[in-house]
Amino acid sequence: MILSAQRVEPQVKYEKITPCCVTPLEDQSYVIDMGRNYSGYFQMHLRGGKAGQKVVFEISDQKEKRCNWNQKSEYIFAETGEGVFSNRFNIAGGRWITVSGLEATPPLDDITGYVITSDRKRTSSFECSNELLNRIYDVNIDTYLANTLDGILMDCPHRERRGWGEVTVAAMYGDALTNFESGAYMDQYTQFMRDTQFPDGRIRAVINEQDRPFLMWKANCPITIWATYEMLGDKKLLADNYLSMERWMTWLFEHSDYATDGALVIGEEGERQFPGLGDWCTPKGNFWDSSNSPEAAHFNNCLYAFMLDRAVKIATALGKHVDAATYSDRLTVQRHATHAFFYDSESGDYGNGQQINQVFALIGGVTPQSERQKVYGRLVDEVLYGFPYYDCGSSGQAIYTRYFTECGERMDLIYEMLCDDAHPSYGYFLAQDETLWPERWSATGQSRIHTCYTGIGGYFIKGFGGIRPDPEHPGMQQFLIKPSPVGDLTYANASFQTNYGKIVVNWKRGDNIATYHIEVPVNCSAKLFVPSVSKEHVRESGRPAEQSEDVRYLGDQLSDAVGNCVVYAIGSGTYDFAVSAIPEVAYPDPIDQQRNLAKIARMSASSMHIESEKLPGFEAFKSNDQNAETSWKAASAQSQWLEAAWIKPQTFDTIEIDEIGDRIKSYRLQVWDGDRWRDLFEGKECGSGRIHQFDVVTASKMRLQIDQCSDLPEVAELRILNER
Repeated sequence: MILSAQRVEPQVKYEKITPCCVTPLEDQSYVIDMGRNYSGYFQMHLRGGKAGQKVVFEISDQKEKRCNWNQKSEYIFAETGEGVFSNRFNIAGGRWITVSGLEATPPLDDITGYVITSDRKRTSSFECSNELLNRIYDVNIDTYLANTLDGILMDCPHRERRGWGEVTVAAMYGDALTNFESGAYMDQYTQFMRDTQFPDGRIRAVINEQDRPFLMWKANCPITIWATYEMLGDKKLLADNYLSMERWMTWLFEHSDYATDGALVIGEEGERQFPGLGDWCTPKGNFWDSSNSPEAAHFNNCLYAFMLDRAVKIATALGKHVDAATYSDRLTVQRHATHAFFYDSESGDYGNGQQINQVFALIGGVTPQSERQKVYGRLVDEVLYGFPYYDCGSSGQAIYTRYFTECGERMDLIYEMLCDDAHPSYGYFLAQDETLWPERWSATGQSRIHTCYTGIGGYFIKGFGGIRPDPEHPGMQQFLIKPSPVGDLTYANASFQTNYGKIVVNWKRGDNIATYHIEVPVNCSAKLFVPSVSKEHVRESGRPAEQSEDVRYLGDQLSDAVGNCVVYAIGSGTYDFAVSAIPEVAYPDPIDQQRNLAKIARMSASSMHIESEKLPGFEAFKSNDQNAETSWKAASAQSQWLEAAWIKPQTFDTIEIDEIGDRIKSYRLQVWDGDRWRDLFEGKECGSGRIHQFDVVTASKMRLQIDQCSDLPEVAELRILNER
């Protein structure tokens, strides 16, 4: 047995939760709504009882369930008939507490909840002009805290309460290091990794469980170790974990085909064998049967390349140049073999070209320089037109967020996806009244407090705010400020407390003008990227920027997200930059021109019939997938709609509908004119193969509005054409 001292901050009552209502039930029990899901203590002042009288508390994170995961506590009155119930040795996760055994309705003032987590100081703040983004940021932080106890990020606080590694790779990068003091936390977590490492060198996939043969679940060493060093700059963390990393990287090397210039040895498809799963819980599925599929093999080979790259960096930082050369040699072989295994040079796609495939290849350095622009172009096309949704799951999140924030720097694309409130999206979670992220994109299932989709906190601080480490100078004494004024955002205010002081970035923009208020701590410096047409249009405190003290012009850098950045080196101090000409940016047209414009649309619907919690089965995006065997089906027969929206307005004159079941009895075809929906056509029965032709229209959105139907409406395919 190995015993290690606790190093992380102690557990505390981190936040007080106030209930919003008490509802009596017919069985003389009461449901207390705490207003939001949380993990921690429930406390209630009890009065008017009799000695021996029992009060039962049943806790659930779902309104429709009285008690889930057997979260139940009991209180027995003493002779005084009065007392206070509170958790002492356990926590629970939920929002709704059903209390039975009381004589009267409990007053709200007698009820309190407490979020329980480690006493880590908050280091960040973020607010912007988009209220949906503000809510997403706050709920993401709440979800992270609800699943963090005693130095372990859990998958959930009730069903398993285990330290699944893949969500830690994502959340440490996006949520912990950018929002909380995390030095002690990582010191303890890496101690756990070393304590539980197998004798043969394997890292454990789940800290407090046996093992799962899945590579991303084991990738905190070296990925999260290096990410922590980039933010905190403490080489002790690298040195403490170096021998452990050496043993782990040796095991991986021995389970690769390096000797024959090959990549990782891949287990049997569909079996839980190493390297196992690729992405998990994506909008399209990706569950146990996807283990070691071609897509999962590509995922894991790219991941191994990314891990080798981090091993090179760690060895170099510690002056272990022979080791660095060894890892670099393995990395060269791994990248070449992975690219050759899955790349289609004609299309520029890895495998089926899904977002994760392209992202992992690009960030892992798998794509040769000669092909990078083509692969990148296909990724952008996939996000805008091919499958314009947040196409990522829990294990892909760790690399997906890194790519769009700091590698590919496409916060404009992320903004488009975060602004959506239809399935699958974070906005959809909020639209379904979720107060923490659930386990599935469908917002259904057994857990509504889960870490599957955490890890996005970096989008706000590092992305929109632009506060991020300088890869050449770990530790945030020298750092980058690269704000992202994208989409229709008009302002963003972000701050981050480093070991040297607080960094502040507040930006605003209007009609072709923008301002940037920057604060750099004492004894620090930054490289600042100001979106502007040229340096001639940038002033600081009323004078040309390069004439200000401690401001030095370094050059310009093109950006697909913001057009062009004027780059300055700035020292410690407070700055006010003003831009008088903002670069114009535009999204590219689709790479492949489509006769059917529905193929490049983002589909959404008023509702969807859910067949299973893992995969709803009847998502809106099934109505434009050109597969007659799949379909969108509504969850209700009352006033439903199916919508196609484009990133750029499209021109069309024909709409074809393949309905299933002849259930639609009254419907309209509509287009959005910028202010309201305008009817193009009104009809009765629809059916399969129904063709509608009308005068040419140009619109950014089109809708099938179903006013009456005999049963749940279902559409196999919607085609939108310009035939004239």
